[in-house]
Parts: sequence; structure tokens; C-alpha cells
Amino acid sequence: MLLREFTGGDLPHTCKLIFRDDPSGFGHRVMDGDRVAEQILTKKADFETAVAEKLAEGFAETERSLTRRMFATSDRFWIVMLDGDTLLTHFGGIRVNWQESSGQNKAKEFRDRDRAVAAYVRAIEGKLAEGYRENHVRKVPLPIPTAAKKPGKRGAR
Repeated sequence: MLLREFTGGDLPHTCKLIFRDDPSGFGHRVMDGDRVAEQILTKKADFETAVAEKLAEGFAETERSLTRRMFATSDRFWIVMLDGDTLLTHFGGIRVNWQESSGQNKAKEFRDRDRAVAAYVRAIEGKLAEGYRENHVRKVPLPIPTAAKKPGKRGAR
């Protein structure tokens, strides 16, 4: 499943576009007045067209959406994303009639953005080492921190 989240519009609002790779399924829209709040598409070409339309309308993709990556094994899933200096993870088991909304969510807040980005990168590397594979590989536009942090005082808070 792919999820892209956009903000924008005349009255600023959020719109989610979701791709479910299910050719036998059907898509639907959730409306908030005359605005699309959520749209589920079941064909990849339709999803890409909807994304291009939102970008052409002046919508911008949210940071959570830009950094969202999904990994899976044969029976487990793991999703990671950043929201400012907070690392968000969602994980659980894949069963018959599995829905991505199942599982557990965790949020870990960091002191600053660089630490959050470093934890994001380490977490992804760890999952890849455990045998997870990324579904729908996507390049994430993130400035990876390269400068080493100054060591803090021992016992300082």
C-alpha cells in the first residue's frame, strides 16, 4: 500500500491519496464538503495521475508522507516516518484479510532534527539487516546529518 498526504487548497486542508494494489477491489473517496479528504485508488496509473493532479493544483506533500517508508517480511510489516523531531513507527503482523491499520504505533521524540534523522536512518538499516524488504521503494529527500556531535558532559541532562 502506498500513502501520499498533501496539504494545500484555497481553504488549507489535508488530502490523503492511497494506493491499494488490489485489482479486484474498488476505490472510493471520502469528502469533506466539496474537498477530497481521502481517496483510495486500486490502479497504479490512476494513483500516479491523482498525485500529479494534486501537485499541479499547488498542494505540497507533508513531511510525514515524504519520509514514510514501508518494509515487510512474509508475516510482519514495519512502517517508519518522521514528523519534525519525532520518529513514528507502526508495526505488526500480516494475516489473512490484513489491514495496514492493525498493529501498534510508537512515537519517539528527539532533542533536535539531526538526532531524529540519524535514528530514522539507523532504524531502517536495522530492519534491512533483520531481513525486511521495502515495498514500493522511494527515494526520500532527507539531508542526512554528517557532522559528528560534540560530546556532552558526563551525567549532564
